[in-house]
Amino acid sequence: MKQLFKYMSEPRDFFEKGFIRLSQPSVLNDPFEAAFCRKSLDELASHFDEPTSWDPEFGELKFSQYVDLRMHHIGVISFTESKENLLMWAHYANEHKGIVAGVAYHPQMGSIFESLFRADSLINSAWGEEWSKFDGAPAPVFYRKGLRYRNDKFDYDYSDISAEGADRVLYEVFLQKSDEWIYEQEHRVILRLEQADRVIVPNISSIGNLHIQNRIKNSSYSILNADSRSCIVNLFEVADGAERTAVAMELAKLSKNPKTIYLMKLSSSSINNCLIGLNSNFTKADIQGKHACSTGYLDIWKATRNMDYYSIEFEAI
Repeated sequence: MKQLFKYMSEPRDFFEKGFIRLSQPSVLNDPFEAAFCRKSLDELASHFDEPTSWDPEFGELKFSQYVDLRMHHIGVISFTESKENLLMWAHYANEHKGIVAGVAYHPQMGSIFESLFRADSLINSAWGEEWSKFDGAPAPVFYRKGLRYRNDKFDYDYSDISAEGADRVLYEVFLQKSDEWIYEQEHRVILRLEQADRVIVPNISSIGNLHIQNRIKNSSYSILNADSRSCIVNLFEVADGAERTAVAMELAKLSKNPKTIYLMKLSSSSINNCLIGLNSNFTKADIQGKHACSTGYLDIWKATRNMDYYSIEFEAI
């Protein structure tokens, strides 16, 4: 088992319904996200059996072009190994007024999600599910001074790149950050936005495909606010795989608007504890949500101040 933690300013629907944000590049806080050395990647790709990639919308592309065009279809969920980092409590948990949620990853049980939507042959370039990197498994972030491929282009095994497709590269550019971020000890789940379980659209009129727009308006899996024109699309309720894929592909195109929110639904068994911040007003009752407690266990702790060192400790409540 791998124990990970998620810093949050407030619980939102995490414990009650199991939803966690899948953050698109337009809402990430590092302007160097998915930065890579294009010249070095193109040199690396020249050694592949197929030095270019194929995209159904844009045709034949260099691998670097594919990443540039498709990176906004990627979502990231960030976790950390550390529950005691004072900087992250200040930055990501509202100055110790928030919480840290504990998430357990059991490799033998698959992903941390309730039901991960795959449809890999339709939404990415891999030959099939067994070759796709978007499997919902958390992976540790690599920290370097140089951009991805700048100095390490031959350090990894690309013998299966023909089967993995250009999405192998699209996936891994989100797994490297500057070494100045190393204190975060970050692990990431990286998915295609088309895999989202729920999408909150700020204005349904922004959906360019009118057929899909009308389908969403008249469907049982969406909730439309007639006044604001915002819409909640519950993709996890769509039984037909082809329809879900078609709708999800259109919704993924809205990712450059930071107000569009993509969410994943965690398995209740993966949510195993919560740490309430030192300055937090949240109570045990605020944390004991229906979804998280449905497995029968949820450890809840309260942070306390260590009087001898710059550190915090936790007491069970």
